[in-house]
This record gives sequence, C-alpha cells and structure tokens, in this order.
Amino acid sequence: MRAYYRDLYVLFRHDSRAQEYFDHLPAHVQDRISAQYRQIDSMDQLERFAARYHAPLFPLEGIGGQTFLPPPVQP
Repeated sequence: MRAYYRDLYVLFRHDSRAQEYFDHLPAHVQDRISAQYRQIDSMDQLERFAARYHAPLFPLEGIGGQTFLPPPVQP
C-alpha cells in the first residue's frame, strides 16, 4: 500500500529514499518541485513531478543531424 503524507517535507521526514532521490535531481528540477511542495504527497507523486520537469530547459531543434539552441530574444 502506498503511503501518503501532507506535503513533500513530511514525506522527506518519513522516507529517506525520497530525500535521497530529490537530492540527486538537477537543481532546476528541485526548484520547480519545491515550488509545488504541497501537491507532492507520496514517492510516486515525487517521481511523476520529477519526470515532468526533467525536460530540457530550452527547446532544441535538430537540423541536419545537429542540435541548435534557438536564437536569443532581442529586447
């Protein structure tokens, strides 16, 4: 049976695996998850949020087998 907790930080106190998993995520993923800490009530939910936010920070475009970042936005 899956355990549910009030939020991410309560989950960390009761499940050291969750804290370890979170600590090994990239910083930008940790930041996005932390901003939504009240919605994360289980290890399964933490893994789903991590998968959702683990996408690249910038859209990449492949041209001729090479990958390029989009051009910078001019103010």
